[in-house]
Amino acid sequence: ARTPGPLDSSGLKGHELALLRFFSAAQDCWQEVCLVTSTSAPDRAEGVVINRPLAKAIDRQLAKLLLGGERPGAPEPDERALDRLVGAFGAQAGVYVGGPDAQREPALFVHGIDGLSGAVEVSPGTRIFTGGLDAAIDGVISGTYKPLDFRFFVGRTRALSTAQGEYIALACARPIALKQCLGLPKPLWHEVMELAGGECAQLSRMEITKRDDLTDE
Repeated sequence: ARTPGPLDSSGLKGHELALLRFFSAAQDCWQEVCLVTSTSAPDRAEGVVINRPLAKAIDRQLAKLLLGGERPGAPEPDERALDRLVGAFGAQAGVYVGGPDAQREPALFVHGIDGLSGAVEVSPGTRIFTGGLDAAIDGVISGTYKPLDFRFFVGRTRALSTAQGEYIALACARPIALKQCLGLPKPLWHEVMELAGGECAQLSRMEITKRDDLTDE
């Protein structure tokens, strides 16, 4: 029997090391729900994790990160732009960790507002958009939109692939993809897996039995 404690990988064979690396990578993305925002190759895509909340309001320090990122040598965001962002989203906002890649880049702005100036649809027919922050700020300040109609993502998840089993590709309803994951009674991952049905729903039920704060209803 193996004694408890850290695993010594020095004695593992090549295929065992490969399995260990695969398991470690899978743990890093376990129960992530990603929205695909672009495809760079037939078998790989880029997206953002939509169920990893980071902040529920935007202060000035966070506003600097969202607008300008942390790129070496990048210019500081305009003071007026910071004032406007904090003015619109200072009391309420949905800010998420979009993934481990490009975390020093400005945030990705995602929403479902059709016709918003400066916005681009992620894929024809989805009615899910990126960009258009200036128009969104104007709309929130004027009362046309609510702060939680929009989401900010710090970082991206690149090289998304289903080839090794870390992710599975699912088509889901637009409201699910745009749902704010702030204090949901049931985590979004479980909701998506249950809607997918079959083995996905079975896996969700298995995971729920490991928790005492959720019930399988």
